Amino acid sequence: SFTLDMTLVPDFRQVQSDNRVLNLSPFEIRYDENRQFFTEGTELFSKGGLFYSRRIGGVPVNYNEPYNELNTGEYVKTDPSTTQLINATKFSGRTSGNLGIGIFNATSVASYAVISDSMGNTRKVMTQPLTNYNEIVLDQALKNNSYVSLVNTNVTREGKTYDANVTGTEFKFANKKNRYAFNGNAALTQLFYADSSKPVLGYLYYLNAGKISGNFQYNLNATVKSDKYDPNDLGISFINNTIEFYANVYYNIYKPFWKVNNLYTNI
Repeated sequence: SFTLDMTLVPDFRQVQSDNRVLNLSPFEIRYDENRQFFTEGTELFSKGGLFYSRRIGGVPVNYNEPYNELNTGEYVKTDPSTTQLINATKFSGRTSGNLGIGIFNATSVASYAVISDSMGNTRKVMTQPLTNYNEIVLDQALKNNSYVSLVNTNVTREGKTYDANVTGTEFKFANKKNRYAFNGNAALTQLFYADSSKPVLGYLYYLNAGKISGNFQYNLNATVKSDKYDPNDLGISFINNTIEFYANVYYNIYKPFWKVNNLYTNI
């Protein structure tokens, strides 16, 4: 039960465009994916929360750099906000042993901005080199709605522009009656710069444990993101350098009683 999808020099001009958003916050806007190739059969690739498909063919990594290289009398004539894909391939499915396998690869061509002056002279500035995107997912389904996944994403750029690699895991273990569960995820990010012999390392982990069924439920969870955690080359994260701890208690009544259809409470 495996599916192979491939596209060569895709043209997404007919795809619904994004709504214009005036963003006054310090965080980027997360846009929905409207390109059909990236919306069909992508459930496996979302494991671990490390894959944001809008990075592929999206804004060049050095989109604002041309404005820093202007000489006197020059201006930026064109600066494309997207990159052109050469190809993309995805291979996904499950074995008879309930092992999900997903492999994704895409390549985009180099992108250039054009700088001009009052005399009509022009020059090009590269905003993104030839770039290759990869993701590999292994997801083993277990008994009692449990599972364990391993995810790796990689972005490799030609030349001296940095490369990025992220390795993560996601898991859930529940007891036989699906009453108690322990779940979480973790990730290690690596950024490789040409002028450094060591990658910049960052990490994330999230752990949650508690009672997940019945009228009375509770859970404890903790999330830690280091100050260097950065999955944004092929994923999306709005903030890092945080430590969060939560304790939640719920009491819910699902069936109608007296004049009430249902009741949900939590602290």
